[in-house]
Amino acid sequence: MDTFMIMLKNVLIFVLLAVPGYLLVRGKILTAKESGTLSKLLTNIGMPFLILSSALKLEFNGELTKNIIVVGALGVVFILFMFFTTGLFCRDKNEKIRGMMRFCAIFANNGFIGIPLVAAVFGSDSIVMAYIIILNILNNVLMFTLGVYLVSGDKKAINVKKALLNPVLLAFIAGVALNLLGVNKFLPELQTYATHFSGIVTPLSMLVLGMKLAEVPMKKLLTSGQMYYVSGLRLVLYPALAVGVMLLTNLIPVLDLGTDGILAFFIAYAMPVAGLASAFADQYGGDGENAVILTLGSTVLSVVTIPVLYWLLRLFV
Repeated sequence: MDTFMIMLKNVLIFVLLAVPGYLLVRGKILTAKESGTLSKLLTNIGMPFLILSSALKLEFNGELTKNIIVVGALGVVFILFMFFTTGLFCRDKNEKIRGMMRFCAIFANNGFIGIPLVAAVFGSDSIVMAYIIILNILNNVLMFTLGVYLVSGDKKAINVKKALLNPVLLAFIAGVALNLLGVNKFLPELQTYATHFSGIVTPLSMLVLGMKLAEVPMKKLLTSGQMYYVSGLRLVLYPALAVGVMLLTNLIPVLDLGTDGILAFFIAYAMPVAGLASAFADQYGGDGENAVILTLGSTVLSVVTIPVLYWLLRLFV
């Protein structure tokens, strides 16, 4: 039960961090649209510096390098698995609705919730953090390729350049390069500088969520059958399958990532719908209404599913 309480407390703290954003919008001090500015700060400053800070703390060796490659390969395979299976699970006559359902079932909010949660529970210098960073990078790259295609329904909308030049990937590459060069040893202030900026990620991400939640009628959010269905895939089925895959691969010595790998894959695929769903809908002409409902609804439900599934997982690993 201790593991359940640890995760539950951290998830509840995250929820409480969303309350000021909710109250600011409901009190008409801010508007939900102003959350876009905070999102840009998160995407272009907070997240890159969090990734940079974590990468600087890693102690690279042959084993870790091999494991990172294995994590990356398994992550790509699993996202492709979700891409093809959602074609079977998500059905709707409207192509835009079907595409958004698939997008939301596949892509998780690793950046704004998953990584801060790992930092809070396991530490920003943990192996779990290293793995979750890799999985988040892959999530972002494939979101700007496969995800854009699902939302827009048009292969021409795919932006490979934007996928490869996203701030998270660039920050990780910079962090690894500086780490291998030993820069943090003779310039420790760089770590301090990065840590200051990385501290904005958790509070700002939850403020943004609270601001968006204030604009959606709670009744409409909680009575959507589609929301419960997609959330079942996003929050229960796919994380369970991800853990199953890791348990099987750990039976193969060269692929064995241990408990850290299992926990990283669980966190990566147990998070609610990616926060970029509504932004993608606006940018690529997708199903904007359901994007908001699926994102916020799955986030509300994850307050229960993440601690409960984590507790069940820790009974066995």
